[in-house]
Amino acid sequence: MNQIINDILSSSIALGIIAFICKMILKHMDKRGLETYKNKLKIESDLLAKRIDFEFSQKKEREIELGRWGLTLLSSVNGLIGRLKYIKDNGSLTEDPYYEVSTRYYVCQFLCWAQLFRKERNTVVISPVNDEILIGELLKNISIVLRNNNFNFPAIRSLEQQYIGESLIYEGSCMQFKNFNDSKILQDYDVLNGYINALLSGDNIEYINELISKLEDLQKHFRKILSLN
Repeated sequence: MNQIINDILSSSIALGIIAFICKMILKHMDKRGLETYKNKLKIESDLLAKRIDFEFSQKKEREIELGRWGLTLLSSVNGLIGRLKYIKDNGSLTEDPYYEVSTRYYVCQFLCWAQLFRKERNTVVISPVNDEILIGELLKNISIVLRNNNFNFPAIRSLEQQYIGESLIYEGSCMQFKNFNDSKILQDYDVLNGYINALLSGDNIEYINELISKLEDLQKHFRKILSLN
């Protein structure tokens, strides 16, 4: 009888010891598991914070970049469209010196900003698929109208467009009208003179409409991009 009791007591003590050890092991495992989870959560939180900061930074850089070209390239497009429409509505302006020099500037200014965009656009923040490539294609379409002679109109060929555009680049920007007018830059450039005279005559409305159409394609796309940012 005493032996049975002793066996039971021994078994109970052993079970108690085992239970205690198991409890300690489980407690230790739970603590390690919690620490692991906390560390994992911190890592994921840090990564999320970095991603949010990066996306915010990219968005701000994109807004600045698009704002830059909106104030320059888009502005030059708007100015040239306005002048072409004025010529279309009012006919020949060849006798007015103001329209001669200002129309010359509108054309040259556009070619200058188009050249600067090709050289200096930030391809990191401007989407290469949705924005950069399409803007490049729209600029190319305008360039094609300028260099082709489909409407029996004086042409400005590709390298001539580049020459005109680069002639107005001044300190990383496009020359202002005052400097353009005072310096008489490109005044003796026959390619440009023939083109401006043909524009101001207002005789080829079909050509002017085609050029306006291609410029408006670029204008609409730029405005769409700006409205989405």
